[in-house]
Amino acid sequence: MPDAKRTERVQRFRQSRRERGDREMNVWVPGTLGAAIDEAVESGRFKSREAVITHALEAMFAQKDRNAVT
Repeated sequence: MPDAKRTERVQRFRQSRRERGDREMNVWVPGTLGAAIDEAVESGRFKSREAVITHALEAMFAQKDRNAVT
């Protein structure tokens, strides 16, 4: 049976993220990519998997001068 306090805490966390404009997205990644993400975290380059993925997505999609369309 789920812990009610934990469930409430997670719901508050998710709501606060939504309020600041974040979106939750679940994706499947190939095993080799997952291993590379884990390695980046384990080596200390990033604090979390979320940080690695956010960095990669920003590099790809948030650059204003990017002309390439893939």
